[in-house]
Amino acid sequence: MNIRKQASVSAVVLLLAAGTVFAGAGAADADAAIAAAEAARKSAAEAKYEWNTTAPLIEEAKAAAAAGDFDKAVDLAAKAKFQGDAAVAQSKHENEAWKGAVVR
Repeated sequence: MNIRKQASVSAVVLLLAAGTVFAGAGAADADAAIAAAEAARKSAAEAKYEWNTTAPLIEEAKAAAAAGDFDKAVDLAAKAKFQGDAAVAQSKHENEAWKGAVVR
């Protein structure tokens, strides 16, 4: 493949990728992100390791979505989902780690 053709293909790929990035999130994206965050929060709550910052992030995400700021809603929901998943991982770790602290 010659350089000119390769550059043209690279430019098209770059423009397509940029269009996807700049398109922004929509209501469906926000709803899906919020649902995923809520599911992660519930999993953490079931493990009795829910962090006290997760639910407020989800509420902020819902408020941002209601105001039409879908990018912000997706970002906040992603942070809440991360916290929920991290809390579940913390729970699993702590359920095993205590054994190493017991004097034998």
